[in-house]
Amino acid sequence: MNKILKFVGIAALMTGIVTGAAAQDQTVTEKEKVGFFKQAFRDMKESAKRQREIDKANFKAQKLETKAFYQEQKAMRNPEVRKGVQEQEYQQKMAEAKARQEAAQKRIDEAKGNK
Repeated sequence: MNKILKFVGIAALMTGIVTGAAAQDQTVTEKEKVGFFKQAFRDMKESAKRQREIDKANFKAQKLETKAFYQEQKAMRNPEVRKGVQEQEYQQKMAEAKARQEAAQKRIDEAKGNK
């Protein structure tokens, strides 16, 4: 009977050791998971900060672009400025039209020369 109790005691002791080792391994795994989640949340926090900086910069840029557009439109109320801008547009459109005419005439001359 003593031998059986010793055997049962040893078996119980071994089971406890194995169970304790498994519990210790599980604790290490849980710590790794906690570290993983901490790192993941830290990364998300940094990402959110950077995105906020980007959003603030984009907002400021949009605000300045709107102000620039307003100032341009305000300047266009002045007749001299408006005439100057219209003259520049006219000159640009005329230059484009003349370039197209020259290109078309060149194509015509090439087509006549090939016959």
